[in-house]
Amino acid sequence: MNVPPKALEPKVYYCGYHSGSEVDKFKETGLTPQLARKVQAPIIAECVAWMECMVRQEIETGDKNIFVGEVMEAYADEALVKGKRKIEYAQGAFPRKIYGTRFGE
Repeated sequence: MNVPPKALEPKVYYCGYHSGSEVDKFKETGLTPQLARKVQAPIIAECVAWMECMVRQEIETGDKNIFVGEVMEAYADEALVKGKRKIEYAQGAFPRKIYGTRFGE
């Protein structure tokens, strides 16, 4: 899981709206794939925090599936962590999805 800063909001929306099976999201958004520390899926270099997870269970619920994962590694931009075990959220002004195309503060 990648935690983007607010500046990436248009790219976050693009990635959420378009299927990776139809477009190359990295190519279309200009985001940079980077090797993760523990898992094989790439992380997004422009993000400010990351949680690398392994899928432990997939639950089918009709037209949607729920994935249960285990966090294998978690880390963040040191400027936001400031030596603590939590992120200073005010520094990053992260986009928060509300619904549809709307984001909140």
